[in-house]
Amino acid sequence: MDFSTKLNTHIARIEAGIDQLLPPVAASGPSGPRRIHEAMRYSMQAGGKRLRPVLVLTAAELFGAKSDALPAAIAIECV
Repeated sequence: MDFSTKLNTHIARIEAGIDQLLPPVAASGPSGPRRIHEAMRYSMQAGGKRLRPVLVLTAAELFGAKSDALPAAIAIECV
């Protein structure tokens, strides 16, 4: 697999992970306040190169991670 294909595969996985792992925008309730969730999603879905989470996923592959590194990659992107 060439570099561009691998990069695009990681980016697609990261985009799906952001949608899956960030709290949904819903009315305030047990999962937290609506405005904060809206702000989190807005800032994370603004796009970008997603270089930091790609590096996390690539390092996990390189070193043979025993668990899924996607949550860590998404957390790094949130910072």
